[in-house]
Amino acid sequence: MSKFNRIILPALVFLLAWSFLNQKTNDQITDDVTLEAKSKIAIGKSVAITVKNNGQGDLVIPANCPKNPLTVEHYTNGEWTLIEAESSSCESEEVVIASGKKHVINYAPWNQELFDEKGRYKISLEQTIEEKAKVYTKEIEVTSPGIFRTVWLEGLYKPIFNTLIFLISSIPNHSLGWAIILLTFIIKLALLAPNQKALKAQKAMQKVQPQLDAMKKKHKDNPQKLAEETMLIWKKHKVSPMGSCLPMLIQFPILIALFYVVKDGLDFINPQLLYGSLQNFDASLIQPIFLGIIDLTKVNIIALPITIGLLQFGQMRLTLGKVAKNASADSPMPMMNKTMMYVMPLMIAFFTASLPAAVGFYWGTSTLFGIAQQIVVNKSKD
Repeated sequence: MSKFNRIILPALVFLLAWSFLNQKTNDQITDDVTLEAKSKIAIGKSVAITVKNNGQGDLVIPANCPKNPLTVEHYTNGEWTLIEAESSSCESEEVVIASGKKHVINYAPWNQELFDEKGRYKISLEQTIEEKAKVYTKEIEVTSPGIFRTVWLEGLYKPIFNTLIFLISSIPNHSLGWAIILLTFIIKLALLAPNQKALKAQKAMQKVQPQLDAMKKKHKDNPQKLAEETMLIWKKHKVSPMGSCLPMLIQFPILIALFYVVKDGLDFINPQLLYGSLQNFDASLIQPIFLGIIDLTKVNIIALPITIGLLQFGQMRLTLGKVAKNASADSPMPMMNKTMMYVMPLMIAFFTASLPAAVGFYWGTSTLFGIAQQIVVNKSKD
C-alpha cells in the first residue's frame, strides 16, 4: 500500500497544482486590444502591425492620411521621441475592426521616412474604452540586414523588381500582365544557353537509358559494380543526370522572388527598393487586370490553374515521351514517367490556385517558352 501511495500521491499533487495554475491563467484578463508584429525587422523591409480587437464592441481607428497611422516613437538619447511621416499613397477612410477580428496596418507608404535607422521603435494605439483612455503599444527593433538577406535583396529581388517596374512604367496603360510576359522572355532569353545545354543533356540521357536499364538488370545483385558501370556509361557518352535539372533549379529562385514581389503588394512601393528615376513611378497607375479578364494580384482558383496544368502536361509529354520510347520493355521508367506526367501538372495546378495569379501567369508564359524550346531540341539530330 505504501508503494501505491508513493506513486499516486505525487501524481495527485501535480494534477491539483496544474489545475490551479491553469485556472489562474484562464482567469487573467486579456487586453481589449493587442498589437502584434515581428520583434525584429531588417532595414528596408516594410513594417506591418496587426491590430486585434478582443473587446465586445467595434474598434474604430480614425483616418490619419496623409500622416502615418497610429503613433510611432523612436528611442534615441535615452528617451522616446515622436516621429511622423506623410504620404500621398494612403487610404483616407477610417478602419472599423469588429469584435474578435484583426486588421493589418502596412507602413509601406511611410516606411522609408519612419524606419530608416537602426534602433528601437514603439507603435501605440490610443483608444477610449468604457470612458477610460487606454494606450496599447508594441515595441520592435529595426536591425541591419544579414548577409543572406543582402545577397537575396541585391542579387535577385531588386533586379527582378526593378525590371518589372521599368517594364510596367514603359508599357501603354501600365499593364502588369504584359510586363510579366516581357519579363519572362527577358529571363528565358538570358537563360537560353544554359537551358539549351540542359535540354540537350536530358536528350542524351534518354539515349543511354536502354544501356542503363540493361546494366541494372545485369548487376542487380552487385550495387558497387552497378555504380561503377553507370559512371563509365555517363563518362563515355559525356552525360550527367544533374545537367537536366538545371532549368528547374534556376527557375525556383526567380519564382520565389516574383512571388514576394507580388505578395508584398504593388499598391505601395518602397522607394528604397527602386533604382534612380524609377523611385518617382506612381504605383496607382499599375493596371493589374489583364485583358479585362483576370486580376493578377488576386488568387485565381479555376481558369488559370487548369490552363497552367494543361500546359505543364504538354511540356512533360514532350519531354518524358522520348524517355518511354527509349526505355527497355522491363524498365520501370515508363510507369514512373507516366505517373510523373499526370501528378506533376496536378501539383503545379494546385500551387497556382494558392498563389497570386501573377506567379501562375509567369509560370504559364515560361512553360509556353519551354514547350517551344523542347520542340526545337526534340527535332534536332544531335
